[in-house]
Amino acid sequence: MLRDRTHKRAVGGFFALAILLFAGLAQGADSADGINASLNESSNGSINESLNASVNAVEPSLLESNATSEVQETEAIGSQNATIVVSEMEAVDSQNATIAVAEVDDETAAADVANASAPEAGPGTAGSEIGEALPANHTVCLNGCAFTTIQAAIDVAVDGDLVEVGSGTYSENVVVDKRITLRGVDTGEGLPAVNGRSNGTVVVLKAGGIVLEGLYIVNAGPYPSAGIEVVSSDNIIEGCSVWNSGHWGIYLKGGSTNNTVSNCVASNNGNDGIMVFKAPGNRFRENTIANNGYHGIQILESDNTVVERNFIGNNSNSGVSVETSGNAVVMGNIISYNSIGIQLKGSGIDRIGPNRFIANGQDLATA
Repeated sequence: MLRDRTHKRAVGGFFALAILLFAGLAQGADSADGINASLNESSNGSINESLNASVNAVEPSLLESNATSEVQETEAIGSQNATIVVSEMEAVDSQNATIAVAEVDDETAAADVANASAPEAGPGTAGSEIGEALPANHTVCLNGCAFTTIQAAIDVAVDGDLVEVGSGTYSENVVVDKRITLRGVDTGEGLPAVNGRSNGTVVVLKAGGIVLEGLYIVNAGPYPSAGIEVVSSDNIIEGCSVWNSGHWGIYLKGGSTNNTVSNCVASNNGNDGIMVFKAPGNRFRENTIANNGYHGIQILESDNTVVERNFIGNNSNSGVSVETSGNAVVMGNIISYNSIGIQLKGSGIDRIGPNRFIANGQDLATA
């Protein structure tokens, strides 16, 4: 478009100059035809040469002028377009930057709002990453607590929670059916006691993965009751005392496995301090098992039982009875003042000992 317009301007300028020259020549011809005739003969070549030289001089000048104009116009348009493009780019960049900043601000504001509205991590609150409830503490005491019975606190607890029981005697029967920690704590009057009042089993561990610690458990009912009855697996019983049960102190029954009983006392119970029946793969370590009406610990049809570093004394029959149970480990124990220290019935002795025997009626008996 610019090239066509420049070419037309150059041609127009040439014709304008030619018209002016011819108009002047025509005017001169009206006043002196004779002179022109002679002049035409003598100097026609010179005029033509002059005319052509003038035209040739004008045309490059006009072309150069128009070319300069075209360049300037092109530069102006290019500059304007460049300015527009740059301005548009800057505007877009500025707009994008504003949008980006706004988005960041919105995200930051949303995060701030979420952080401000979310409660601090603590008992019973939802975890921020895994969306699961964090462990909660439930306190039980005789006066002034949210719970005055152990069972009430267990009922509202969920897996992973802690139920802490303060000093005092709680007359109830407890079923732990969640994977929790049930802990007795001395709040000024000694560790708490759970009294079964000779009515059934005092504490039943029904769920797997329970931790039971720091409780006195007393006065379970007669057969088939126990101070603690375990019917699940993967539990830890530590630092508990089981006294005066009508039959068994601690009873692991039918299929419960991978349980550990440690640092406990099983004493003055009517039959066995600890009975393990058809419950393989359990461990008893560093306990005191004494003054029970029959066996200190009886292992019946339960393979892979470990009994080590316990004090087992003054039980009416045997300190340890292993019957129809393979691969038992009984070692590192102090076994004293029992009618029979270790009694084996239908069970090998390849994993028995060394143990320390003191004043038993008979240290080892096999049948």
